[in-house]
Amino acid sequence: MTRAYEALGRVELRFTQACLVLMTLLVLLSATSRTAGRPLSWTVDLATFVFAWAVFVGADVAWRRDRMVTIDLLAVRLPARPRNGVRLANDVLIAVFLVARVVTGVQLAGDAADRSFSGLPWLSYTWVTLSVPVGCLLMLVTTLRRIRRDVAALREPGEPGPAEPGPAEPGPAGPRPAVEPGPAEGTQGAGL
Repeated sequence: MTRAYEALGRVELRFTQACLVLMTLLVLLSATSRTAGRPLSWTVDLATFVFAWAVFVGADVAWRRDRMVTIDLLAVRLPARPRNGVRLANDVLIAVFLVARVVTGVQLAGDAADRSFSGLPWLSYTWVTLSVPVGCLLMLVTTLRRIRRDVAALREPGEPGPAEPGPAEPGPAGPRPAVEPGPAEGTQGAGL
């Protein structure tokens, strides 16, 4: 399962990169053709289509790598066990939100079946709106893996967190705690 998940992650990354390159080329083509006096309206529509897919698939790429914006000012100061509990609670809330987005995204895609792009009448707007449930489903898989990780972390015996007193090491700016939050603790979506 891990190999398949990692392979899917590589496909997502390459797909998102390709979408960004294609979107850039389409916008460049649109601007160039408009400047030449022969605008191509379909390029903007296709760029919008590609942008939507890049955003939602790219969101899972960022989520997998813990690159989402987080506000964890308080959570990183908690001892390990409560910090892991906060992460678990946040990940469960995120999973509920993503399930709701998958359900409503599928409904929205169905409702958009009759709508098409003005510059691309053969392309149904359903294909753009499907980026929402597909991207959210990918993020849900990642979130479920994070929840499993969070539960395992809660079951492990806790190590002292940054807020717990521990031996101090003197440094140039005075004593500092022996245990400092690393990149994994300080950048994951604790959410407080």
